[in-house]
Amino acid sequence: MTDSTQPPVPTGVPTDASLSKEPFPSEPEPPPREPLGFNEHEWRTILPLSFTGFFENYDNVILTLGAPLIYVGLGVSEGTFGIAVAIIKLATLGSLPVLRLADRIGRRRMLIISLVAFTIATGATSLAGSLLVFVGCQIVARVFLTTEGALASLVVAEEVRPDRRGRALSLMGLMAQAGGGLVAIVVGVFRDNPLGWRLFYVIALAPLAVVAILRRNLHETKAFTAAAEAERIQSTFWPRLEASYRGHVWGAALLFGAIGFMQTPGFFYAAGIAQNDFGWSGSYTILILSSGVFTTTGFIVGGRGSDRFGRRPVLAVGALIQSLGVVLVFTERPLPYIAGFYLMVFGQACITALYLAYVSELVPTEVRATVVSFIVSCNIGGGSLGLFAAAALAPSFMTTAQAMWIFAGVSVASLVTLRWLPETVGRDVIAAP
Repeated sequence: MTDSTQPPVPTGVPTDASLSKEPFPSEPEPPPREPLGFNEHEWRTILPLSFTGFFENYDNVILTLGAPLIYVGLGVSEGTFGIAVAIIKLATLGSLPVLRLADRIGRRRMLIISLVAFTIATGATSLAGSLLVFVGCQIVARVFLTTEGALASLVVAEEVRPDRRGRALSLMGLMAQAGGGLVAIVVGVFRDNPLGWRLFYVIALAPLAVVAILRRNLHETKAFTAAAEAERIQSTFWPRLEASYRGHVWGAALLFGAIGFMQTPGFFYAAGIAQNDFGWSGSYTILILSSGVFTTTGFIVGGRGSDRFGRRPVLAVGALIQSLGVVLVFTERPLPYIAGFYLMVFGQACITALYLAYVSELVPTEVRATVVSFIVSCNIGGGSLGLFAAAALAPSFMTTAQAMWIFAGVSVASLVTLRWLPETVGRDVIAAP
């Protein structure tokens, strides 16, 4: 019999028995923390590859900030050393076949090969007894250094989420600036050390062992793996590029070549003005270190700004500001020089933060490393051409300052190519085009 004194339980109301059997629903797990907007996998990619940017920046800055020490130590003139630097920078063309291999055998393997080769060439540079030997060692180092730098940025572009791609490359660029800061410290503090300019290249050997250890934790990129699984990897030496991409590649080559045409001689001769014409040594080191604020701002604008507003408009802003900086530096007066130098480093950082992301987004995976190498070679080759042109024009036909003003005009004029280049921000770099 049932107890009629007990009221019926309304339908849908849980009983004590059901409550004892069914626990309360658990709170949803909070999303994983993402410091600066990057997840754990992205950090594992960005951090070790930032060391590559450190050495690339360190090696590049040596040939500008350290140039007066090196050419005096080797017993050659500034003009002769300027031509030598142009030849060294032209060696980046040798990275084309090396980076082509990265589109055939993978990004990770070529990173390790280029790291070992660069280490050996850097050590040999510190032993150079003449300008000829110095140039030869640096040519080899430059080939694999360019390979390292391009592949590091390419791996980050392929592994980081599209809406954070520019931000990741700008962070790498910021961390790489420590390389230039280290050169400035050596120039200002250890200028009279027993090894002289050779100390630059001895120092560069120490941290490379750390990079070699970090590289063991890197894996092949998802984009290259996907292309290999889809049998899109091209085994031919010369890549096959669809006609729809060719105009974009040539336009980017012209644009970044013209930027390099002004950028490289601008920083090279700016170092000579400060140290030789103004007589700055420790003061120049202070200027370099204080410019870090503008470098940091430039990387933030170039990286995060281009993720938000687009690659093209931010690239144009960076190039215009850098050109204005060159004009001010080559007024050859101290106060405009300081303002111009800050603008130059801001513009350079802004461009550096976004241009490899932009190039990576222009073309499909199976030709991406090759095209990146081509554009980087055009940029640095344009810089070498600028050094040759400045040496040929000054002082026979015009002053160095007048030549640099013309080069700034060339850089500004090249921005017209942006009208025919597409906006790529947020583009998927893993899926087949």
